[in-house]
Amino acid sequence: ILRGSCACNATSWTSTAAPSHLDFCYCSQCQRVSGAPFVSWMGVNRSSIVWSGNLQTFRLQISNGMNSIATRSCCSTCGGTMSMQYDCYPEKTHLSAGSVVEDVEGVMKILKAGDHIFVADKPAWYTIPEDGVERYDGFDQSFSDRQRRYE
Repeated sequence: ILRGSCACNATSWTSTAAPSHLDFCYCSQCQRVSGAPFVSWMGVNRSSIVWSGNLQTFRLQISNGMNSIATRSCCSTCGGTMSMQYDCYPEKTHLSAGSVVEDVEGVMKILKAGDHIFVADKPAWYTIPEDGVERYDGFDQSFSDRQRRYE
């Protein structure tokens, strides 16, 4: 259904399942790893993804001093942001929507935006478009509840 790649094409993924949601994250970590004001993440069933190439994985300390809650991955050659795996959602992988290079069935055209998260960390110079999508200063309540149960 979908295929994605980093900028240098050394690392790629294929998904046989459509994404369940699309979120826009403005947290400081997403800004720093991407060099952009936010990263667009799409949730995909982990079992539907096949990786090719060499991923580098890493964990970042959360800015409020909490332990890391996710493993991020990037291309080990060019450093392109590829995915995030939340500890409390082992069945889902969040793929960088910007890495999509082939959309065989047009699923990205019908995928609806989910949430803008961590808008409190948004750079002052960036204005989020008025798109009618929910906005949260951190995670939405359902994610926060799931994270608390996981801990």
